[in-house]
Amino acid sequence: MLQIFHAPRTRSFRVLWLAEEIGLPYEIKRETLGKPSAELLAANPSRKLPAIRDGKTAMSESTAIMHYLTQKYGPPPLALTPAQDRYADYLQFLILGEASMAAQLNLVMRTLFMTPHDQKQNFTVDATKTIFRLRLKDVEAQLNKGEYMAGEFSAADISVG
Repeated sequence: MLQIFHAPRTRSFRVLWLAEEIGLPYEIKRETLGKPSAELLAANPSRKLPAIRDGKTAMSESTAIMHYLTQKYGPPPLALTPAQDRYADYLQFLILGEASMAAQLNLVMRTLFMTPHDQKQNFTVDATKTIFRLRLKDVEAQLNKGEYMAGEFSAADISVG
């Protein structure tokens, strides 16, 4: 059975949401940030969440996990195929949700919550916020075309969400 290593307020939420949408049976392996279990370390030595185990397969990159699960278990419409008209939109926003949005905010959140007060506002935080706001313009432009990132609800919406 698929095991999903999860802690609240992490990107493992994406993987749980997708598994629910697919109707995929899974087991939650609850984790505490900063205190990885031996099982998590075996699945992902970098301690990163999310992580999954699916038989002998272990993965830890949220959008890669989503792609893997949709290809292995979830037929369209949650995963568009190259033959579908909006495939490029699907792929663009599946990846954008992490690479251009969530990853940017990770550093801002760490800075705002973990650094001394006099270091919370700095050039990097301000630049990262600006970059994130620009990425939101991509999302807004896409949603001006319709209710979802790629025509119908898909893993791309979960990723951006």
